[in-house]
Amino acid sequence: MKIVMTTRLMTLAALGWAMFCPSASWAQAPTNLDTTKPGVRHEQWVSIGKDVELNEADSSGDVVVIGGSAKIHGKVDGDVVVIGGNGVIDSHVRGQVVVIMGDAQIGPHAKIDGELVTVGGTNEVATGGEVEGQIFELGAGSGPFKFLQLRWLQQWFTQCVMEMRPLAPGVGWIWWIAGFFFILYLLIAVLFPHPVQYCAAQISARPATTFAVGILAKVALPILCVLLPITVVGIVVVPFLVVGAFFTVLIGKVAVLEYVGSRIGGAFGLKAGQLPLAEFLIGIVIVTLLYMVPVIGWLTFCLFSCWALGAGVTAIFVALRSSRAAAAPPASAEPPAPTPPSAPGPPLTPPTSLAYPRAGFWERMGAGFLDMVLIMVASALVGPLFALVAMAYFAGMWAWKGTTVGGIVLNLQVVRVDGQPLNFLAAIVRSLAALFSAAVLFLGFFWIGWDRDKQGWHDKIAGTVVVRLPKAVSLVCI
Repeated sequence: MKIVMTTRLMTLAALGWAMFCPSASWAQAPTNLDTTKPGVRHEQWVSIGKDVELNEADSSGDVVVIGGSAKIHGKVDGDVVVIGGNGVIDSHVRGQVVVIMGDAQIGPHAKIDGELVTVGGTNEVATGGEVEGQIFELGAGSGPFKFLQLRWLQQWFTQCVMEMRPLAPGVGWIWWIAGFFFILYLLIAVLFPHPVQYCAAQISARPATTFAVGILAKVALPILCVLLPITVVGIVVVPFLVVGAFFTVLIGKVAVLEYVGSRIGGAFGLKAGQLPLAEFLIGIVIVTLLYMVPVIGWLTFCLFSCWALGAGVTAIFVALRSSRAAAAPPASAEPPAPTPPSAPGPPLTPPTSLAYPRAGFWERMGAGFLDMVLIMVASALVGPLFALVAMAYFAGMWAWKGTTVGGIVLNLQVVRVDGQPLNFLAAIVRSLAALFSAAVLFLGFFWIGWDRDKQGWHDKIAGTVVVRLPKAVSLVCI
């Protein structure tokens, strides 16, 4: 339809002006082409963040207003588009009138040759006003559907988006969202103090590196989300990747807040890490105040997000490197002297499986990815029985060899913390608990990276741990 195409084009044009025009308002230099007629002539009039009023003696071509209202009393040879404000028309408009997130008021002396479209608002045509085209009113709800009028979105657009700040004192509903995240960040600071402080330590030790890693991670994440589904097999990894990035950002944001609070509190004698909750509260007050400042609020938000993601990713890599370094046997200065044949030594007893180092989050996810490939192939053969096939595969492999095919490749094995063999009943319990770990946004699996004992929820329920075996230990299943 013509109206749909025109609305899209005008909206794209208006948003383009919003992106590439940093000034508050812009208009082509007014000219008076006909000196016999009074008034000012505008070839095109685009205003961003400012109201527009075209006087009765003036005229213009297209009029585009973003983040403000338009009062048109003069002649308009083109279209009138208003985004985030109201449109008052009381003159001749040869084109169309489109009002998005606002109301359209057509006066008694108005004549619109084209269509009248209102999105998220209402149309009001006074007696005597003429609209030759069709009149469209989209999202003009009433009663319980009053939110469809998008007045709440208009406030956010004009006071937050146009002023480039995440928070504004005059937008009430945005503070409910801010309060929700405050409670969420507070719970993370209380329930997971060790991961938060570990991320904060990475920020303090290498602030520039964590910020650079955050930028690279933000660029790489959407690329991976596009490339992995292309491989078909990688579709399984995408949910883990997205949810993992989400929780990494949450932990990282709390760490950034505590780091900012420690820097501010240090000026008043507060020792870093002494009162983490006090540092968190100081940090969130400072960041909230910055969020309300135009332009600076948006820059703070971008810096905050990149720094949080970078701190989380850096902490993960540092923890992996530290765990591998701790698992490596120390190099002795001199080789041990060989035992003489005549002097028999003590009997050699192989170490128990619990003596081996615990497997980390990324090692276990790598093994799980290889297993999911096999399960997807098997599910394609037997039909839509993915969960049953997965449970049968994992429970059978754990009960038989204490590991899976992915664990064989990465030298991982599941053992019980009480030292007893992993029988079939324990394997069934662990597989059922793994479904619960996956059902809660995969939080039970991400718990492996936070837990001191490297246990997920299913490990704690079944009383198991996953250890990393040396390459000398054979895990061949055939």
